[in-house]
Formats: sequence, C-alpha cells, structure tokens
Amino acid sequence: MHLRHLRVPAGLLILGLAGCGPVEPPPTLPPGLSLQPGLVTRDPVVVIGQSVSEFFRAPQPGQPEAAARAIAELEWMAAVVPSNPRWQTANATALTALAQARFEARRALGIPQRAPAQPVINGLASAAFAITDSNPAELARALPQSLFTLGPEGTVAALSAPPAVPSAMLALAGLAPGPQPRQPRR
Repeated sequence: MHLRHLRVPAGLLILGLAGCGPVEPPPTLPPGLSLQPGLVTRDPVVVIGQSVSEFFRAPQPGQPEAAARAIAELEWMAAVVPSNPRWQTANATALTALAQARFEARRALGIPQRAPAQPVINGLASAAFAITDSNPAELARALPQSLFTLGPEGTVAALSAPPAVPSAMLALAGLAPGPQPRQPRR
C-alpha cells in the first residue's frame, strides 16, 4: 500500500500532534499542606493520600479550610499519580476513580475542567490559609473568579458544605496498597 492512499482521520491526527506539544512539569504542593519539607521519608503520594483519606472518610461541615486543603491535595494526586513512573503499576480502577474524584471536586467548586492543576492547587491552598487567618482580601486573591467561577464567597460556601466527591474514597482505597510490583514478561 502506498502512503498516499493511507487516510488518517483528522481527529486522530490532531490528537497525535497534541501529544507532541510542550509537557508541563508536575505540579507541586505549596508549603504548609500535608508534606513538610525534610520530614517526608515515605512516598509523598502515600502521605498525601492518607491526609486526603482522613478528610473524605468523615468530612465535617463548617470547615472550609480543611476541605480546601483536602481538595488541593486531591488535585495534586490526580495530576501527579498517573504520570509518576513509580505509580505506573497502580490499580487501574483507582486511577480512573482518582480522575473522576478530581472531576467531581472541580464541578462542585465551579472550577473549569480544563484548568491547569497548579493554579487550582495554589488557589485552594492559599484560600485555606486565608480562611484560617480570616483574611478576606487574601481570600479574594486566592480564588479569582476566572478560575473559581463561584467567586470567593460561593467557593467558601461550597467548601463549607463540604462538597460531595464520592469517587475519592474508592480511588484512595485502591491506591493505599501502593504501586504493584511489575510482572515479569513471558
């Protein structure tokens, strides 16, 4: 067969070219969330997963700062785990549930699904600190309406409920055993 007779649907060509674009570095967690610099000797995914699990196991209404921290950490996990070489053998169902949990959290907080992870993480972490410090000006800066479409007051109200993220516990339970050993090829 000659190449001139090969037809590639335009959608596949665009998807293939999209994968060739610049790759964003993995997001980081701002200081003050569950990871403490110099104190982590275990896998950060495990440490953060335990923190997020504690929140979602029994979310308490009226604690928007705790919800903001947990959702920032969930956002970080959803962005980091699938591309982390160590976690390539993680439970596929857990990875799917993690992506779904991220979708559910973003939907509940009015965050666009295509928003990059780092500004979402930074906004929620800064919001948690602003809520703790009772600093409305800092809260407004942390939650710009272009990213947090509910606005600062609406986002805090949603965090105070706290938002339903049913896939979070399924994802975290599936990731709890850690990455699985690679199976030898036969």
